[in-house]
Amino acid sequence: MSGSLRVALCELDTAWEDAALNRERIDALLDGAEREQAHVAVLPELAFSGFTMTPPADDRAEPFLREQARRRKLALVAGLVGGRGEQPTNDALAVGTDGAVLARYSKLHPFSFAGEHKHYRAGDSLPLFELAGFRAATLVCYDLRFPEVFREAALQGANLFFVIANWPEKRVDHWRTLLSARAIENQAYVVAVNRVGSDPHEAYAGASRVVDPLGEVLLEGPGTADLDPGRPAWLRERFPALRDVRTDRYRLVP
Repeated sequence: MSGSLRVALCELDTAWEDAALNRERIDALLDGAEREQAHVAVLPELAFSGFTMTPPADDRAEPFLREQARRRKLALVAGLVGGRGEQPTNDALAVGTDGAVLARYSKLHPFSFAGEHKHYRAGDSLPLFELAGFRAATLVCYDLRFPEVFREAALQGANLFFVIANWPEKRVDHWRTLLSARAIENQAYVVAVNRVGSDPHEAYAGASRVVDPLGEVLLEGPGTADLDPGRPAWLRERFPALRDVRTDRYRLVP
């Protein structure tokens, strides 16, 4: 596919609160992405710690990701603990092939059902970034249940959504359904990576996916898929549903 973006879905069996071991496992997964000649590799939410409510201060995570991207000439999207001070944030970091940060997104919707809001501060912005002909946004796990944030990004031109997660196996059917819905309703690609394995509280089934703007599942599970940067625009022109969004009614950013 000429001019395509090859994405690598890196399903990590995240070691519980063990950043050093997770760096080793991430390094091995990125070896595989590099062999597959991926342009961007995507890792799960909180990839250096797991979904812990005692978030560790890990000053090595971001430099590690930036060095991996620079050394491999491979863009990355990965989850890590961010922020400083009283409460940290649950972040998705997008890094370019030169190691520069493309976007830093803090999860807008902490998972209050599990008490995440007591340990992680909610984000307050939705940064978009350019990547190989796409305008992209990153979202984190529970954000998937809030279609308005995806629509806000789409109305600002986003045509590619990266969703990183620690989504439990017992609700994996919701995960699959919502990923398809977010792709269809926003006429955008959705690239979603969930962890595998287990932690002291949950088991995780992976079920990472690439969904195209028409809702077709291009890939499930670890592996690579090629995305056509022209496809969202082609669809939005042929079936211009986004033009009919009532931004005055729903108070969304046009």
